[in-house]
Amino acid sequence: MTFLILACAVPTPKIFYPFFVLLFYALSVLPVFIAKRTTPVNETNPKTEFALFLTAGMVLSAFALPIVLAHSAVITWTACTLTLISNVINYATIFGYAMHDEEQYGSMF
Repeated sequence: MTFLILACAVPTPKIFYPFFVLLFYALSVLPVFIAKRTTPVNETNPKTEFALFLTAGMVLSAFALPIVLAHSAVITWTACTLTLISNVINYATIFGYAMHDEEQYGSMF
């Protein structure tokens, strides 16, 4: 989140377009968690595959949005770079949490 805030503040003050990726952060995890709740463990079905497809589309959109905004000169390329760094950090954290096993003391991978 620090890089995302810097993307809005450092290159050109008061341009908050990079914050639109927060929508993708919130919405990208919903299909997988809903499918995980309604599907038995270790079973794949079309519902799970469609949830993964939607999640992949939202993650791709989160990376594409700052690039499109920078290419159209709405934000600077510095803001784009900071937003992309923020995307990598946040999605790595979300992936690490999703891979977390339900053990007593916890296991990351």
